[in-house]
Amino acid sequence: MKKAIIYITLVLLPALFIGQEQRITLNEARLVEKHNQILRGLPEILLEAYCKGEIAAYYPKYLKAQVSFKEFMNYAYLEDPTYNEQGTLCPGEYCKLSKEDLKLFQRTIEFVEIEKRAQVGQEPSKMIYYLILKIHKDGKSYNGPVFFAKDILALKEKYKLYNPKNDAAPISIQKLFLARMFSSRTIKDFTDLKFNPWKSKAKNTSDDLYEY
Repeated sequence: MKKAIIYITLVLLPALFIGQEQRITLNEARLVEKHNQILRGLPEILLEAYCKGEIAAYYPKYLKAQVSFKEFMNYAYLEDPTYNEQGTLCPGEYCKLSKEDLKLFQRTIEFVEIEKRAQVGQEPSKMIYYLILKIHKDGKSYNGPVFFAKDILALKEKYKLYNPKNDAAPISIQKLFLARMFSSRTIKDFTDLKFNPWKSKAKNTSDDLYEY
């Protein structure tokens, strides 16, 4: 009997707690809320950096595959700012979407987050794994491109966000993420689903790779 108790303590209980060490969730941040005002400029920055080739974007249903900016524009039925009737323009100078086009991305952002639970002598931590730009059009919501947090943080101080509390002190993307200067709500919990985005299956068409 004692041997059985020792076995449960040394083998089964650690296995149980391993599965409880982290929580993986899909979260939504509403850019239209006043306390998330600082986030409203993020879609514009990501799309500009994406257009210039400074950051890569991936399909929502197949995170191993990068999606080109032009293909994404076609999917969203938007005009590519780097191309017109005269031909291809320089992306470095023509990567600004119109205000009307930007409105499609300025309502919500979704992101997958990994929360590591506190161990003895440690503090719990949260890490954003990747972010999904949402497209809101004709009363419907669609998945736009996926950006990995590590790539966003690599932009460092190059792009700044408007600081609603101090016009003279814009906030870097890096600070926004690391200081978590926004609020969100959990809309799906992947913890018990053995979540692994790299096992997403490739579909036959590019549209299949966008939709969940």
